Amino acid sequence: MENTTNIKEIIRNWISLDDESRTLTSRQKTIRDEKQKISKDILEFMKSNNVDNFNLEGNGMGTLSRSVRTSKPPLKRQQIRTQLLLQFSDQPQRVAEALRAIEGVHEGDDMSIVGTQKELLTRRIPKQ
Repeated sequence: MENTTNIKEIIRNWISLDDESRTLTSRQKTIRDEKQKISKDILEFMKSNNVDNFNLEGNGMGTLSRSVRTSKPPLKRQQIRTQLLLQFSDQPQRVAEALRAIEGVHEGDDMSIVGTQKELLTRRIPKQ
């Protein structure tokens, strides 16, 4: 009986923390969306006025900087496979070996289990 009471209290605490976490996550998303809208206005102003930095006055306020970065999308397995097959069309076995080596999967291993497994506890709340 004592274990049942104890686990009930633990579950209540977990649900309370889960509710708080969901509330904070929702608020955080709202803040991110609002910040993104304001950021567009600031960047547009900086670009049109040829300004790259704003030094913010006040203790610990810092600097707002505008920069442009180009990033490449990550390579997908299918893209790599296609290119390898185009280059080595007469050697499909070598392509399979190369893909396994890239992914760290040894010959004979199951390809479906590549990755890290993690045990999670989740709670789903029906939509209202």
